[in-house]
Amino acid sequence: MKIVATLVCLIGSCLLAQTPPNPAFNPIEEQAGLPRVLIIGDSISIGYTLPVRDLLAGEANVLRIPTNGGTTGNGVFNMDTWLGKQKWNVIHFNFGLHDLKRLSDGEPQVPLALYERYLRLFVARAKET
Repeated sequence: MKIVATLVCLIGSCLLAQTPPNPAFNPIEEQAGLPRVLIIGDSISIGYTLPVRDLLAGEANVLRIPTNGGTTGNGVFNMDTWLGKQKWNVIHFNFGLHDLKRLSDGEPQVPLALYERYLRLFVARAKET
């Protein structure tokens, strides 16, 4: 009986620990003829994706990357995948908080010079679309 109760608690904890997928990551059905907007960014951008979609409903197709973009380095590394072969009218990007995170030695996760370089690479690649 004790083993069964422990197993039920473990299963229950696992079920409680799982969170439903964030609706900001749900694919949207694009409306033909509307401009295409892509949101790329860290966790902050996940939070405003749905309100932006609501505000631009009927005026633009607002899509976002399917994950938390993390640091600018992660953005540069994944840029080709996130942009795909499509053309975008607007690419909104928001990076920075993950880059500024302080490591155990007190240094930022991404040094300022590298952050600037990543942003320049990111913008140059985004302009190609």
